[in-house]
Amino acid sequence: MKTKKMKYVFTALLVVMLFCLGTSGVAEANTSTNFPWDSALKQLADSLTGPVAFSLGLFMIVCGFCAIAFVGSELGGWVRWVAMAAILAGMLGSAPTVLSMFGLQSAVIA
Repeated sequence: MKTKKMKYVFTALLVVMLFCLGTSGVAEANTSTNFPWDSALKQLADSLTGPVAFSLGLFMIVCGFCAIAFVGSELGGWVRWVAMAAILAGMLGSAPTVLSMFGLQSAVIA
């Protein structure tokens, strides 16, 4: 009984593998490098790494550190989390510009 079941599983697996191998050429032939949304994503990536994003990132870092430094012990759990999230978002927003100042490049996912 087990051998029949294993034989059917093996046959089904073999059929799926052969199907995937047979259709891989078709999937490869249909790839394209120019999608209609590429220019919009490039513009969005450029605007997210520009001087305005750098200024907003620094502002968020300063505000978050001031909130934690001066009112840190009186902040509730949620407000402290928001301040730390502002620091993190500011660091992520200004990182590409800071890296480009030192001649390095950062990865922009767009």
